[in-house]
Amino acid sequence: MKNSINSAKIGNRELINLLIGVANENSVDVQEDSLSIIHDIILEYKVLCEYLRKNYVVGDLDTFKMASCMMVAVNKHGFTEEKLVNASIAVDAAYKMCEKPYTNIRKDITIKLEEVDFKEVFKDDMEFYQNSKNMLINSLINETGASLTYFLNLEQLYNLALEKKYQYIKMAVCKKIRKRKM
Repeated sequence: MKNSINSAKIGNRELINLLIGVANENSVDVQEDSLSIIHDIILEYKVLCEYLRKNYVVGDLDTFKMASCMMVAVNKHGFTEEKLVNASIAVDAAYKMCEKPYTNIRKDITIKLEEVDFKEVFKDDMEFYQNSKNMLINSLINETGASLTYFLNLEQLYNLALEKKYQYIKMAVCKKIRKRKM
C-alpha cells in the first residue's frame, strides 16, 4: 500500500487493492459484482473520515482514525452475508493500514511513523494478537463501538507492536554481546 510522503491519505486505487487483498486473505473471492460493494465501502469510509475530521480533529486524520473509519465501513457494507467474515475483513483492512502509519503533531504537520508488521512482531505471542483481533471482531459484530473509539484500540496495538519489535532488537543485541564476552 502506497502512501503519499506527508499524509495518511490513501488513494482510491490503493483502497481498492487493500480491500481486494484482505477479502482474498479471508477466503472471499472478489468478483465483478463485488466492485459495487467496494465502491460503497470507499464512499462510506470517506463520509466517516470527513465526519471525524470536521467534528473531532484539528487538521488531517492520522492513520489510526482513518483505519477505524475503514473498519466501520467494511463492516457496514460487507462482502458476504456472514457477519464474522465481514468483521474479520474489516479488522484485517484496518491492521494493514496501521502497519504504515502517519500521525499529526499539529494542524499542519504530519509525520510518518515507523512501519511494523503485526503478524511478524506478534509471531511469538499469537494468542495475544488473536485475542486482540477477536475483541475488535466481536465489537463490530455486536455493533458496540464506533470509529471514534476504535482508533484507540488500533493505536494501542501499534504501540505494543513497537515495544515488542524493540524488545526483539534488544534481545538480539544482548545475545551478540554475550557471545563476544565468551
